[in-house]
This record gives sequence, C-alpha cells and structure tokens, in this order.
Amino acid sequence: MTRSRAVFGHLDRRRFLGGLTATATALSLSGLTACGVSESEDESPKSGGGSAGGDGGTRTVRTDNGAVRVPAKAERVVVLENYDALMLLDLGLVPVGVPDGAANAQILPREQYDQLKGVATIGASGSPNSQAVAALKPDLIIDQFYKEKSAPLKTIAPVAYYDWHTSGSLWHQQIAKLATAVGREDRLKDKKAAYEKRLSEVRTAYAKQIATTTWAPLSGGPGGKFFLGSPLATVMRDVGLKLGAGLGPQEAGFVPKSYEEMDVLKDCDVLIYSVQYDGKPTPTTQQLLDNKLWKNVPAVKAGRAFPSKHFLMANYTFAVGAVDEIEGMLKKL
Repeated sequence: MTRSRAVFGHLDRRRFLGGLTATATALSLSGLTACGVSESEDESPKSGGGSAGGDGGTRTVRTDNGAVRVPAKAERVVVLENYDALMLLDLGLVPVGVPDGAANAQILPREQYDQLKGVATIGASGSPNSQAVAALKPDLIIDQFYKEKSAPLKTIAPVAYYDWHTSGSLWHQQIAKLATAVGREDRLKDKKAAYEKRLSEVRTAYAKQIATTTWAPLSGGPGGKFFLGSPLATVMRDVGLKLGAGLGPQEAGFVPKSYEEMDVLKDCDVLIYSVQYDGKPTPTTQQLLDNKLWKNVPAVKAGRAFPSKHFLMANYTFAVGAVDEIEGMLKKL
C-alpha cells in the first residue's frame, strides 16, 4: 500500500480520534484529522511481534510498554477506545467491554453497529472504570491512546498498549499489531487480501479516469472553516488517485481553511465530502454545502462533489467500503 506523509499536530489527531466516541455532531464540531495518513518506512508492525510462550496457552508480545504475556488466543478482550473495538471486529472478535458511545449508528456500518450495540460499557474513552473492567473478567486489555490510564489495569488482565496517538503509524499497521496481540493474524491476512483485490479491480477498470483526474477529501468545520484531508486519503492513494488542493504527494493531512480560501479547490476535478451513515452531512458540513462560495467551485458546478460515509479509517471493512464508494464516483466521470 502507498505511503504518504501528513503534517498535523497531536491535538489535531486527538480531535478526530476522540470524535468517534461522541455523537456524530460532536465529531463534526471537533474537526477531522489525517489519522493513519502518515509515512512509515516499514509496513510491518514495529512493536507487535509475538513469540510462542513456554507455559502452554500464553505468548509474549512486544508492545510499546515492553514485553507482555498474553493468551495464546485472546477471547475476552476489553478496549479503551472505539478504534480498538472496530479493529477487533475486523479480526472476528467482538470485545466484551467497550467505551461509552461505541455503538453509534450514525458513524458505523450497520453490521458493526449491530455487533457493538449490546456490548457492556466500561466508562468514557480514556477513563475506564476499573470495577466495570474487572467485572467482565477479561483475559486481555487493548489500548492505543491512554498509556497512563491503562497501565493500572494490568492488575486485572494483561494490557497490550500500542501508541497510535503520537506514533504516526498507518491504520493498517495498527490493526496488524492488534492481530498479533489477540492471535488472529490469519483473519487479518484474509481481510487484507480482500482489500487488495478490490484495489486491483478498480485500478484496472478505471485506469483512464484515475490517471486524468485530481481529487481532494474535505469536510465542514466550525466558525466558517472547512478541513482538507482525512483518513480516507490513505485509501484514495491506494486506489491511485492524485490529490490536489495543495495536498501533494507527501502532504495529505488535516488542513484548516476559511471559506474565503475555497479557491484552493479549483485544481480539483473531483471532491469527496463526509456524511454520516444515514447519508446526511453533519451540521458543519451542511453549512459548507450551502455556502455560495462552495457552489461556485468548478468541481461542484460540474456535479463532481460526492458524499462518502467512509471518511474515517479504522479497519479493512471501512477501507473496502471506501473503495466501493470511490468506484461509484469513477463510474460517473
């Protein structure tokens, strides 16, 4: 898969990541960042390797908190962030404990919403209730964002911590680490193969459209601003799309722009804007779509501004969904 460099701050990354925990409206108000849109020279997990344990039924895995003894194949996993839960679902594992708000029909595919809606909650993202966690009798706790908050939970069960907050890792690198932690590398291999197959199909069928167009993902923001870039950019690059609007081959990050700077979109033949899973834009994105300056952008006037439900990127299910949406857009060019 392609690698691209993103320029954004840690605060911007957390604004997007934290947004998945709140309502879809809160997500729009907090803004979107390019989580998972950064460069890495090694696509293999940097700290997720495992080795067989010597006491039958456990293994030692390398985490960003050092070596941790985990079950050979974890079954009862508690997660501290919604992204962790979505990655586990891709691996065929429904967690037994998730943060408040993990099941949100507005920002999740129906199948994944149905899988999470009945799961016990353990408090707000990043603020786990230790008693609630212990009551679930987990055999493993997964964390990618809250090192200080998850560390004390090791008295309940092993904690596998993989820093996604500041590491700059791509989403597919993070899910590979989690796959090793829970012993489901084979399931990950199947998911990755399905994604790469869809990429190949779309690249072959629409090679001309891909080669002759320039694209940009964007969303509305508060205070008369919009945001260029999104986690969707990783998939767009994997499809082979060229990004415009100043999001060059080594920059695809979270970039705030005022409405008065909408001229930056003039070099784009196609625009992708975010919508919720009910098909409706968030309030701030709707404000953008209603703005006169937006309606005068060449791609918009040409009918080449398309909605995407897969604007965040958490797992291969999201990525395949994004490829399907992009194929639908390419058909219309």
